[in-house]
Amino acid sequence: MCSAQSIVPATVDAPQFDVVIIGAGIAGLGTAVMLKEHGYTDFVVLERAADIGGVWRDNQYPGVAVDIPSHAYQFSYFLRPDWSRMYPLGAEVKAYLDDFVQHFRLRPHLRLNSAVTRRDWDEETHCWRLTVGDRVITTRWVISAVGNFLMPRSPTIAGLADFAGTVLYSQRWDPTCDLTGQRVAIVGTGASAVQIVPAIAERVAHLDVYQRTPIWIVPKLDPPIPATLQRVFRRFPSAQHALGRTLRAAMEWLLIGGVLNYERAATRRTVHALTWLLREVFYRRCVRDRSLRQRLTPTYGFGCKRPSLSSTYLRAFNEPHVELVCDPIDRVTAAGVQTVDGIDRPVDVLVLATGFHMAHEPEPYRANPVVGSDGFDLAECFARQRSRSYEGVSIPGLPNHLFVYGPYGGTGGTYHDVVEMAGRHIVRVLDEAHRRNATRVEVSEAAADRWTATMRERASRTLFTHNGCQTANSYYFDRNGDLTFLRLEGFADALAAQDTFPLDDYEFSSRVPATLAHR
Repeated sequence: MCSAQSIVPATVDAPQFDVVIIGAGIAGLGTAVMLKEHGYTDFVVLERAADIGGVWRDNQYPGVAVDIPSHAYQFSYFLRPDWSRMYPLGAEVKAYLDDFVQHFRLRPHLRLNSAVTRRDWDEETHCWRLTVGDRVITTRWVISAVGNFLMPRSPTIAGLADFAGTVLYSQRWDPTCDLTGQRVAIVGTGASAVQIVPAIAERVAHLDVYQRTPIWIVPKLDPPIPATLQRVFRRFPSAQHALGRTLRAAMEWLLIGGVLNYERAATRRTVHALTWLLREVFYRRCVRDRSLRQRLTPTYGFGCKRPSLSSTYLRAFNEPHVELVCDPIDRVTAAGVQTVDGIDRPVDVLVLATGFHMAHEPEPYRANPVVGSDGFDLAECFARQRSRSYEGVSIPGLPNHLFVYGPYGGTGGTYHDVVEMAGRHIVRVLDEAHRRNATRVEVSEAAADRWTATMRERASRTLFTHNGCQTANSYYFDRNGDLTFLRLEGFADALAAQDTFPLDDYEFSSRVPATLAHR
């Protein structure tokens, strides 16, 4: 295994690497393959942890699984024929990524245990200086592939440090902690909690679930994949390709079509009908008690935030030892949790599933600064200005710095589709820089403003502005109320745009000899 110590010193006019990819999750690994297949060889992938996998390495809590069908949740050029079920567990996805690294021979490019704590643009040499531990690594290009859920939120609950029991975090689960017979409290009711609650409810003595905002739950049809069908996929990959395309198209129709076309009366009727079916049929069948059911049912419209899939979460609250607590937490005591109504609930194990700071928030970049040209500070940009980007890949003020999932970067389909889409954009920019012998490339202010204005205009006509989303507390929206998580466009159109955007929307210049190791 290569390590960061094997990096050689840089000269004044030549960086140590042409490209550094930050992050060895789905985005970083997919981008690495894209670079290799287009002839770029002088790159490394810096990963802060001791292993690859991103969220599928970090999240090992009970019940962790994919909420997208397995045959769509993979790269189109690397299909796994033997997924065990419709929605595989997290360990199976991690195994897929391990196989991906081995198949494409990415190990020599990996630098594990190499957390990038600071990025500084050097205008004199047209290079980035990356602080990694007590070293500085120089590179011509930076590709940020850190994912969306970048930094766990630390809940600001008074007295948390005084708790005498065990504290577990959804993204840092301790598998040696036995919850059998324990009194457990879980704070949060997002996607992770929806999986954890039914997975532990049967073995704990008592479970308190602290809810701030309820979430829409959709039934999860999760059958095992028969061995016969796995053999078909192995023998006829085209069949799996066809299934993946069908699943992606269905998800895009639901997630993008319903959002973009909400102004159409037929679309609104469909969304309202779906909401009625969930509330009046699914929720009624799952939760017998009317008062409890009302507290579990969102008041905002369906689609305002990403729903969670589960056929067992709502039913868990029918158990007498499972309690839904909607009163705000006042403080954590040594022995439990106290709510604002003065009730103390004893707790042995406290589970925190309180979400993440998103990659388009300032907090991650205050902890790990990114400083571009003329003192541009990414944290201050996200804190004080409305987020903008160009094609979800580049931001003015950050030369030679590209994002796999920047503001307005997500589209229909799956995360793997987004990675392939961004990779196509990135390679096209690198190719043009090589053709022009350019060492400095930055998207123009005008291009970013124009493209972002298009995204904002589309958002103003969608479900998100007409379906009671104000109380959803959705990570789709940033602190300014902008819909920066999504690129409101179908995947086919978004992918085609990466082949047709005007390259002159970028400004190319040169100061030192280009060294891109290109075929």
